[in-house]
Amino acid sequence: METKLKAKLVRYVVGLIGIFVLFVTAACHPASPAAKEKEKRPPLRYPYIYWGGYYPLMIAKEKGFFAEQGVDVELIFSADGFAIIPDFVAGKFDGVTYTMDVVLHALSKDPGIRVILAPGEPSGADVVMARPEITRISDLKGKKIAVEKSGSWAELLLGEMLKQDNLTLDDVTLITATETDIVTYLRDNTIQAGYTWDPYATQAAKGGAKKIFSSKQTPGLLPDFVMFRKTVLDERPKDVQRFIRAWFQAVDFWEAHPQEGNEIIAKGQGTPVSEVTREGYEYFSRAHNHKAFAARSGPGSLTALADRYLEFLVQDGQLERRPDVSAIFDSSYLPSDSTP
Repeated sequence: METKLKAKLVRYVVGLIGIFVLFVTAACHPASPAAKEKEKRPPLRYPYIYWGGYYPLMIAKEKGFFAEQGVDVELIFSADGFAIIPDFVAGKFDGVTYTMDVVLHALSKDPGIRVILAPGEPSGADVVMARPEITRISDLKGKKIAVEKSGSWAELLLGEMLKQDNLTLDDVTLITATETDIVTYLRDNTIQAGYTWDPYATQAAKGGAKKIFSSKQTPGLLPDFVMFRKTVLDERPKDVQRFIRAWFQAVDFWEAHPQEGNEIIAKGQGTPVSEVTREGYEYFSRAHNHKAFAARSGPGSLTALADRYLEFLVQDGQLERRPDVSAIFDSSYLPSDSTP
């Protein structure tokens, strides 16, 4: 009996020692800062629409590049591209991709917004589709042209188009319509031309419309920009850097595996693979970004482009005052030129 009691006592003491060792080990080796950081962080909330400037995000999500880089990202589809802007400013999204006019509108409401990446620009993806009887730009004088939102980058594009045949926006009537409406409006002769992009441009062409102008004729006018609220950048700088690295990883993957990339994007937006292409949109490299962010003037300078848009928006009455753009471009989140 005494032997059994001694054996139980030994086992009890050994058990206590084991628990103590585990406790000490846990205390001496707490969860790593990265693990704790990940536990506390919610996913970055990022909206997307059917547009080339967002396509690599679908690839990054599907191929696990965000996870590989160590950041959790929730992509949220929006059928209304303009609706995501007030939601972004209100803090419902952490970041967003859009053109310079929208960047400046957002900056006028939230001075803390920062542009951290220029993902690319349309090089033929933005198009003006016209009815069959419109054979040249001058034929649009006195006609109705649809644009989703006046005072936007699309209006700048239309102005550049009309200028080629010595016309101005005062020579036409602008009609507000979404890119999807344009397909029907062209067919019904509600409008004689309209600004849109694929897959809607292809759908309009099937109905007899034809392309009369595109962003390929206005290089440097309509680049996209990734912007984040400064509060997010201050609280989660590493996550934002990981987001950007995953973006470039997806762009590189799509270039190396075009068919698989097209299939991922087609699945993500519910369209035929035949309607997905890299053509018409130029994706900017790491080196291009570093150069554009550093330039203060001349071709390719983001600061010069911001000034051009500011002049347009103020003259058009879209902005009551000129927001300060001196600190809006922040290249510190970009990977180095040599990052694979």
